[in-house]
Amino acid sequence: MRLKTYIVQNVSEALPMIKRDLGADALILNTKKVKVGGFIGFFQKEKLEVTAAVEAKPKKKKASQPETDEPANAEIRQPAPQHASTGVNHKDSPDERQTGDLINELKGIKQFMMQSMKEDHLPVTLKPLNQRLNSQEVTKEIQSEILSKMMLTLGQQPDISAAHIHRMAKTEIIRLIGLHQQKPELKDPEIICFIGPTGVGKTTTIAKIAADLLLREGKRVGLITSDTYRIAAVEQLKTYAGILNIPIQVVDSAEDLTRAMNELKACDIILMDTAGRNYQQKQYIDDLEALLTDKNKIQINLVLSLTSKYEDMKKIIDNFQTIQMDQLLLTKQDETSSSGAILNLIYHYSIPVTYIANGQNVPDDILTATPELIANFVLGEDDND
Repeated sequence: MRLKTYIVQNVSEALPMIKRDLGADALILNTKKVKVGGFIGFFQKEKLEVTAAVEAKPKKKKASQPETDEPANAEIRQPAPQHASTGVNHKDSPDERQTGDLINELKGIKQFMMQSMKEDHLPVTLKPLNQRLNSQEVTKEIQSEILSKMMLTLGQQPDISAAHIHRMAKTEIIRLIGLHQQKPELKDPEIICFIGPTGVGKTTTIAKIAADLLLREGKRVGLITSDTYRIAAVEQLKTYAGILNIPIQVVDSAEDLTRAMNELKACDIILMDTAGRNYQQKQYIDDLEALLTDKNKIQINLVLSLTSKYEDMKKIIDNFQTIQMDQLLLTKQDETSSSGAILNLIYHYSIPVTYIANGQNVPDDILTATPELIANFVLGEDDND
């Protein structure tokens, strides 16, 4: 790892220096205000100390070349190796200990970076983007990745247009999604089961997917509901089944599920609704596990509403961890002004986000969760796109 410290007026002044010295992959580790110059403590000027780092690429050693100390001009020396013959560790120098501490600190560097990048240190051209990401409730860790990358790319370019900033941010978000979005596991389930808390729109979402499979893909679709806690939910799904002219079965136990699958064996795919209950009640999770016994035949989709707080979504996912979740569906995008949770979930969890529902119309208001779509939701669509 290479470290370099700069004394500058602001972060914008340091960016081209960092890019020149350490490259575009460098990270800003810390910024702090310092007093410099003056005479015997008087007339000092306040400046900004910026510390940046980049992971050094290891050099391949030639087979015939003996190990030697690193060059005298190396910015950071690696800790001395342990000698197996004696079992003695060379005592680390203060610089080497500091390097080890910094390496450990880098494990949480993305969070730390954003804490250091206060808005008053951002270039003027990036402040509207920062405000947009904040309003969309994108986590600080993700903001740090987007803004630091753009700061290093842009440097001091005061004439960058808002449209150009928008395009760059969209490209960066798409890149992040590409790095973190998990691809759905390839399997051929007999049942696609939809789970989640009450009020997230599972039944309507099932109807949309059933209509899409039936009308667009020509599949023979069957429906099962285990939501016997709410009579209205059963009647609602029966209404959709009648409109689509597809069979439906009602179950309340694992034995009933086996019977229902036999009744629907002529179908290519079966979609199953479950009761929306309080996700904090362990009994609900236990009931689901008892019902969904044959995991190999069942694909489990967790349905969450984007009108929920992101912290609540995290708690829901954590409480469902005992159940193997294959995909994540997000609903009610049209009912919220904040879509940053989509990006947060992709970044922080390994569950593929496959669909986003943005209305009540069946079968129209459901969209495939592409990186471009998510970037547009987070940033808003630019008129010049």
